[in-house]
Amino acid sequence: MTQGTHLFARDERGNISPLYALVLMVLIALAGVGFDYGRLVAMQSELQNAADQAALAAASQLDGQDDAMVRARNAATTTFAQASSEYANVTRIANDGEGATVSGLTFTFFESYENDATGPQVTSDADGARAHVVRVTANGRKVFYALTPVVGAFTSGAISANAMAMLKRAACNVPSIMVCVDRNDFPLPADAGKALRMRWKSSKDISPLAPGNWGFLDIEGVPDSQYELGENNNPGCINLENLITEPGFRNTEPEALNTRFDMPTNKLQCKENGDFCPSENTRKNYALAFTGTVTSPNATLTIADVRGALSCPATVPTGKPSWVPFGDIAVIDRPSVDAFTLDSCFYSGTCTYLGDGNWNIERYLAAHHPGVLASAFDTGSRYEVYQWEIANKATRLAPRIVGFNPDAKPQKTGANYRHSITYHCSYPQPKFSTPLAPSATQKDRRVVTVAAALCEGITGRKPVDILGWMDVLILDPSEPAEPGTIHAEVIGPALRPGNLSGFQYYGKDRAVLIR
Repeated sequence: MTQGTHLFARDERGNISPLYALVLMVLIALAGVGFDYGRLVAMQSELQNAADQAALAAASQLDGQDDAMVRARNAATTTFAQASSEYANVTRIANDGEGATVSGLTFTFFESYENDATGPQVTSDADGARAHVVRVTANGRKVFYALTPVVGAFTSGAISANAMAMLKRAACNVPSIMVCVDRNDFPLPADAGKALRMRWKSSKDISPLAPGNWGFLDIEGVPDSQYELGENNNPGCINLENLITEPGFRNTEPEALNTRFDMPTNKLQCKENGDFCPSENTRKNYALAFTGTVTSPNATLTIADVRGALSCPATVPTGKPSWVPFGDIAVIDRPSVDAFTLDSCFYSGTCTYLGDGNWNIERYLAAHHPGVLASAFDTGSRYEVYQWEIANKATRLAPRIVGFNPDAKPQKTGANYRHSITYHCSYPQPKFSTPLAPSATQKDRRVVTVAAALCEGITGRKPVDILGWMDVLILDPSEPAEPGTIHAEVIGPALRPGNLSGFQYYGKDRAVLIR
């Protein structure tokens, strides 16, 4: 071996080059895999985001109505996600020629979701009212690799994503009173102005709740005060899933309700926060008793004789008022002195719990506001008349003698008779407490927000399906003969103080992802 050959054989310079050439292909392949895998993960994130947003949009429509499933699909694919819309879900990574907009969503609906498992599947659009959970699948999109083909991989294959969502409902700012109804669309605009007779079902009655029965809701985290019907402050928000019926009648509640009519008790006095305070208009079938003397040529007095000789005092005795029911007054000018009545169909027996809106407004106006015709009002509802009276309280809500208990032995003095009587005055404005006027932060004290519920088959302490919230005008105090009956008039869907929309105030609906 020559010296040159020997040196060449021992020379190690450049021996890495063959190794580098061998490893280079591996390095390029690894870099390609890393780069394209990153694109793959990014596209999957885009598809997952699209599935999440579509599921939330669809779940927002699952409100228990028959067309809920149709609206859910439209919300996710048409209403919010047209290709031209700024709300459309897109993928920037997929390069399979199907465009940037994520389309081709698949929807699956279920009745429920509990313990990380779905309930029965709902397949027919006609059964949309049963659908409460939706699963949305963003169908497969592909990534054509940029560098990975070096190792023979050209496409990712179909990548998909799915999400599941449902509508969470909360009850907010409402008193814990409900009434059972027989329609899932109650109340409709046509129900405004109809009388509502809400009856308490005895806790001893084992029959299920029926339309017209009312009761209390056991609101989780809110202690029972036993005086909810007179309180002015309502609880915060809780999940509607936590609302259950609370059986058992509370004897304290009728007294609490009656404070809205200026009928305080020693314990239930008007407070600074509005609890147990009266409304500005407290017309009711109750009167206060006073004593007086009437001199008349008649041995038997008439109501006109008493009204001509006596008047209602401007001030009344302090302390607990002694309201006398109209039915306990011996001589009384009824029915011309009566407060608001129910719809006429209740007296004929043709209505059960909901009236038809036809009440004797003509007789009421003739008795309390002579010369005023029913045609002066737009709807002729009791609530409209109630507000009209408040607009001019001094004239339209003035005190009035309604009856008297006659003197059994009037004294004869010459040609006249001297009658020592007890006479009775009604006071349509509060005399024992300062009224709480409606404002931007305060509702009228005779307007109560009530939950409309479907109670079919419910007995005892059970979950209840709340359809919505409505405002009602309380027509009269709770009567001792029927302490569990409340007479009211439907005003309409519940409004916030100041007559502002109740949207997301009494009931908050929020779509949430569950998987």
